[in-house]
Amino acid sequence: MKLYDSRRAPNPRRVRWFMAEKGIEDIEIVDVDIFGGQHRQPDYLAKAGLPNVPALEIDETTCITESVAICRYLESLVPEPNLFGRDPRETAVIEMWTRRAE
Repeated sequence: MKLYDSRRAPNPRRVRWFMAEKGIEDIEIVDVDIFGGQHRQPDYLAKAGLPNVPALEIDETTCITESVAICRYLESLVPEPNLFGRDPRETAVIEMWTRRAE
């Protein structure tokens, strides 16, 4: 897997924090120069579909954009520590604090 990242953008930062909390270190990080327009180039658009970062390339045919979608995918691969909640109450409280932080 590859994570297309931009160190100066907030949404990729969420994924990096999530990976750090999970101890995920085996995903290749590819820096994307969004100020140089790299995310708008045909080769990037062919992978991601949109000029968005972050993007998680899972395999040759699947690339996920949107930071929360990427984090949910990683949560399903690495369920512990649980960062999205184990029951409806815990999930709702986590979601509330996530929205407040945004």
